[in-house]
Amino acid sequence: MKLLKPKWVTHENDSPIFSIDIHPDGSRFATGGQGLDSGKVVIWNMAPVVSKKAETDENIPKMLCQMDNHEACVNCVRWSHSGRFLASGGDDKLIMVWKINQYAGGNTVFGTGGGIVNVESWRCSSTLRGHEGDVLDLAWSTHDAWLASCSVDNTVIVWNALKLPETIAVLKGHTGLVKGVTWDPVGKYLASQSEDRTLRIWRTVDWKEEQVIKEPFEKCSGSTHVLRLNWSPDGEFLVSAHAMNGPGPTAQIIQREGWTYEMDFVGHRQPVTCVRFNSVLFRRPSKKASQYSCVCAIGSRDQSISIWLTSMKRPLVVIRELFSNSVLDVSWNSNGNQLMACSWDGSVAYIELSEEEFGKPLTKEEKISLQEKKFGKSLLSQKDTYVSRVVETPALLQLQNKAELKSDGVPLTGSAATVEDKKVTSTPIKGPISKQIETRTSDGRRRITPMFIPSTPDRGDVPQPFNASASAQPTFSSAESKSQIVVEKREDVVKPNVATVKSPVKDGPVVNGHAPSSSVVENTSEKPSTTAPVSTPFAPVSFGGKRRTEKEKEKPASSQTPNQASQPQQPKRARFSLDRPAVASLPPTHTAQDSGPLTGRADGPGIFLPPLKSSTKLAVQVESARLQREAHWVEVENAFSNTVSGPLSRLKVIRSSAVSSGTSVGSLKPPTVLWDTVFGCPVIGLVANASFVCVALEDATLQILDFKTGWRSFPPLVLSAQASRLSLNVNSFFMVVTACGQMSIWDLSKSRKVLSNESLLPIMTGLSGSQVTLLSCSLSQNNIPLVSLSTGKAFTFSLDMGCWMQVGNSRSSVTRNSAHQSFLGNPVSNGTTLPLTCLQADIRSCGGGNRLLGVPSSSAAASVIQPCSLAFLDEQLSACKATSSPQEYQYWLLTTVRFLVHNGLEERLRLICNDLLGPIHMGISKSKTWDSHILGVSKHSLLKQVLEIVSSNLRWQRLWTEYTDQIQSVEEKPN
Repeated sequence: MKLLKPKWVTHENDSPIFSIDIHPDGSRFATGGQGLDSGKVVIWNMAPVVSKKAETDENIPKMLCQMDNHEACVNCVRWSHSGRFLASGGDDKLIMVWKINQYAGGNTVFGTGGGIVNVESWRCSSTLRGHEGDVLDLAWSTHDAWLASCSVDNTVIVWNALKLPETIAVLKGHTGLVKGVTWDPVGKYLASQSEDRTLRIWRTVDWKEEQVIKEPFEKCSGSTHVLRLNWSPDGEFLVSAHAMNGPGPTAQIIQREGWTYEMDFVGHRQPVTCVRFNSVLFRRPSKKASQYSCVCAIGSRDQSISIWLTSMKRPLVVIRELFSNSVLDVSWNSNGNQLMACSWDGSVAYIELSEEEFGKPLTKEEKISLQEKKFGKSLLSQKDTYVSRVVETPALLQLQNKAELKSDGVPLTGSAATVEDKKVTSTPIKGPISKQIETRTSDGRRRITPMFIPSTPDRGDVPQPFNASASAQPTFSSAESKSQIVVEKREDVVKPNVATVKSPVKDGPVVNGHAPSSSVVENTSEKPSTTAPVSTPFAPVSFGGKRRTEKEKEKPASSQTPNQASQPQQPKRARFSLDRPAVASLPPTHTAQDSGPLTGRADGPGIFLPPLKSSTKLAVQVESARLQREAHWVEVENAFSNTVSGPLSRLKVIRSSAVSSGTSVGSLKPPTVLWDTVFGCPVIGLVANASFVCVALEDATLQILDFKTGWRSFPPLVLSAQASRLSLNVNSFFMVVTACGQMSIWDLSKSRKVLSNESLLPIMTGLSGSQVTLLSCSLSQNNIPLVSLSTGKAFTFSLDMGCWMQVGNSRSSVTRNSAHQSFLGNPVSNGTTLPLTCLQADIRSCGGGNRLLGVPSSSAAASVIQPCSLAFLDEQLSACKATSSPQEYQYWLLTTVRFLVHNGLEERLRLICNDLLGPIHMGISKSKTWDSHILGVSKHSLLKQVLEIVSSNLRWQRLWTEYTDQIQSVEEKPN
C-alpha cells in the first residue's frame, strides 16, 4: 500500500476542500471547496500524484483548470460515469454541469494577474436552478440519464440529464436538511439521508417512498456537514453515514432484501461523514469461485479513514491522524486500486493498494452476469431507454414502438435513457490550409485570394487522458520556424471586383392617368417621407407612417387604424399599417355640449380615442379566390374635385388580372375600374371584403356598399362620434370603435345588430391615471371582438354573458412565474388565425422588459412555479373557450396533460380523463349533462391524444390501460 499527501493540491489559504472525485479514466480528479471570494472547482492532473517522476517534471502541469463561477462555497463535485460531464453544487443554490471545450487552453485565470494558467478549457454547459438553499450532495445514475441533488431546503431533485435543465421529480418527505443522496446500481431505487434522523428509499418507477428507516439514527446529532451514503456495486447493501449503535457511532449496513439493518461498520470514535464503495468487485484467492467481496472506504470526523471488505469482519486497514480535521469526501478510481480523500483542513490524501490486498477483480462481463442473475437485468449492458420499468401490456409496447419511430428514438420525458452516442458518420476535420493562391490585377498589384480557415469544432467529447510525456506549454501559430505555406502564383489577370454606380430609376409608364409613384404623399405625421420606386405597372398603396409587422399582416380582419397617410407599396399585401396606437385618457367631468360638429365626446366621465384622420388617398386590397390570378383594390381619393358646394371624394373598385405564362404567373393586365361612386364628405377609414365595402366619413357616419355592384346597402349609419377603429372579417361582421370609446358590431349579411354602443371604459383603466394605449382591436374569424391594451391585458366581449372577459395578462405574477409560454409561435395554423395567440403576442412586449414569458422569474421559488403553472394553464383553457378557438384549446389541453404527467399529479389527470370519457354506464346519446364535443371537437378524440401522451411515461401505464379499455368499451356500445 502507498500513502502520500500531495501538498500542491490545495485551495488558497488552505481553505476547506469539501469534495473530491476521480475521473472514470483515472487521468484527472476534481476538487470543490472554498476560494478567496467565491466557490472553487479545480481539475488536477493525476499523473504527478501517481508518479514521482511526473511530479518533478516541470513540463507536466499539475493543475489543468480552475473554475470560479460559483458565487459561494462548492460542497460537491461529481463526474458522470461516461466522463463527459462534471457536476458541481454549492451554497449559491446552483448546480453547474461542466464539459470540456475542445478549443486550445492556455488562458489565464481571471483575477490572478497571469499567475495561474488553465491548460484545459472547461465551460459550464448547464446551470440548474431549483433548490431554495445550499446544495450539499450530487449523484449521477448508473446510465447517466438522471442526476440527483439534495439541499438544505429538505428536498431531493431528480434532473433529466439528457435534457438539462429539465426536472423529472422533486422528492419531498424529509423534514430536515438532506445531506446525502445515492443511486441503486440496478436503477430501481434512490436513497437519501437527512438531518431529520431518517434514511429514505425512493422508487424510480413512480418517485414515491419505498421505505423510511429511522431506528439506527434516532440518537444521532446534526454535527456533520454532510452525510454521504453509498450503495454497494452489486446492489445488495446500502451503507449509511452517521448512525448510532448504543453510544458509539457507526456506518449502518441496510440490506436490500427487506430493508433490514442488523449489521454495521463499527470502530470510528466520531460520526461517519462519508461512505464510498469501490466500483470493482473482488474475488479473494482463498474463496470459492462464486464468492466475491465489495470494498468500502469510510471517512469520519475523527480525522481517520477505514477500508472494509464485506468478506471480513474487521477492517482491512485503518489510517488514523491522516488529517488535522474532519474527512469530508472519498473517491475510488474505476480500476479500484486508488483512493483519494479530502478534509476540512484543506488537504487531500492518496492511497494506492495492490491486488494482493484486495484480490482479483471481476471482469465487467462477470459483474453484468452477477447483476442479471440477481435482478434480471443490469444497467451496465442496458441498450434501451426504459431501463427501470417493465411494460405490462402488449398494446402499450406497440404504441411506444410507433412513438419511437415517429420521434427517431428521442427519449421521452421522465424515462431513463442511455447516454451512448449514436454512431453517425461525421465529416473528418480538415487540417490547416497549407497553400495560398496569388494573382495579379490589371494594374500589376499582387492579390492573394482569401482562404477560409475554420476553427476546430467543439464536439463536447470525453476529455482525453493528459499526455504526461508531452509538453504542457501552449503552442502558438507564430513560431520562430519558417512558414510552411506554399504560395501558388498564377499568371492570369484579375479584374477588380468593384460595382459600378448606375443611374437613378426612371419614371414608369402612366396607367389610368397616374404614373407609378416614385415619391410618397406627405404623411399626416411630422416624420419626413421617403421615396420608393415601384417595379410594377400598377402600384396599389397602403397608408401609414410605419411598416406593418409580420404579426399585423397575419391578423384575421381588415382593420383601419388612426392617422392614415398615403404611401405606395409593392402590390403584395397592401393593407393599413399602424401609424400610432390609439391612446385613451380619462378626463374630468365635462358637459355634452360640443365645440364643433366633428368632435366626438361622451356625456359625463368617459374616454377619448384619437379618430381616424383623412388623407389624400386610401386603398385596401380584397384578395380574390380565383387561384390568386386576380386582385381587387378599393381606392379612395379625397378632394378629387372641388365644386362650388364643396369638395367631393371618389371611391372606385379596381381589378388587376395576371396574364398566364405557361404554368407560372406572368405580367399584370392593365387594371380595370369595375365601378366608382362619390361622397360629399372626406373619407377617414376604409375596410372591405368580397361582399361589402365599409367607409367611415368625417361627419361621423358610415357608408355600406355592395362590393360587386357598388349599390348602397343601407342609408348612412350615424355614429355617436367619429370612427377610431374599423374591422371587417370574412363573415361580413363589421365592428366600429368610436372616438368616445364605444364599440358596435353588425352582421351585414343578415342586416342585424350584434352589439350596440358597448363602452370600453371598464377595460381601459391604467395605473395611477396613466394613459392606456389601444394596441389592437379586431374581429376573429368566429366573429368575436378582440382587444389588446398597453396595460399588458387582452380582452374579449362575451355576447352570451354580456360583459368583458380578460383572456391575457402579461404582467400577472401568475404568468411571470409559470413554467410555460404564454403564446404559440405562429399566429396562423393551417390557414386559420389563432385569436388567443394574436392577442397574447400583442401584449407580450408590455410584460415589463424583453424577458421571455416562458421563463419563470429568477426570484420565483420552486414551490410557487408548479401552482402558478397550473393556474396559468387553467386560464389558457378558459380563454380558448371564450374566444371559441378549438385548435388552441386542443394545444393547451395537451400541454396541461404533459405538465401533469411530468409532475405526477394523478388526481388532476384523472379529472381530465373522466371529463373526456363521459358516462360509461349509459349510451352517450342518452346523457343529458355531458356534452360529447367541446368547441366542435370530439372529447373522445381528445382523450385518445391524451392517452398517447400518458403512454410516453411507463409510470402511468396502468392509468393508460384503465382508460384505454373504458373508451374502447364505450365506443363499442350502441348509442
